[in-house]
Amino acid sequence: MRMTRMIKGWGLGAFLVLTACGPTEGDTILSIADFDYTPNNLQVEPGETVRVRNLDTAAHSATSSPSSADLVPGAVENVGFDTGEFVMGEREFTVPADAVPGTIVTFYCTVHRDYRHGVGKLVVQ
Repeated sequence: MRMTRMIKGWGLGAFLVLTACGPTEGDTILSIADFDYTPNNLQVEPGETVRVRNLDTAAHSATSSPSSADLVPGAVENVGFDTGEFVMGEREFTVPADAVPGTIVTFYCTVHRDYRHGVGKLVVQ
């Protein structure tokens, strides 16, 4: 009985710690829900961390592409990222500190790889 209370107490403590671990100031949130990105036009600063949250029960990624015509992994002006495929949860990437303002990077999901399932763009401010 005493051990059960202790374990329940730890569970509550872990829940409170994880709940408190939200984004820090300066982080940008990119959500994936219903096979789409929100926002799909992401404005970021050089050096900024972007947290990608998959709210779907399907695997998704947020992967940069050098071209909006051909969705293939790659970077634009040294700005490239790939969360890898993940189901629910959160991944993050950091925009390089030397990213050139005005750089526009298309991003897409490597699992679904089409415009019907959401494609977005990241713009360095």
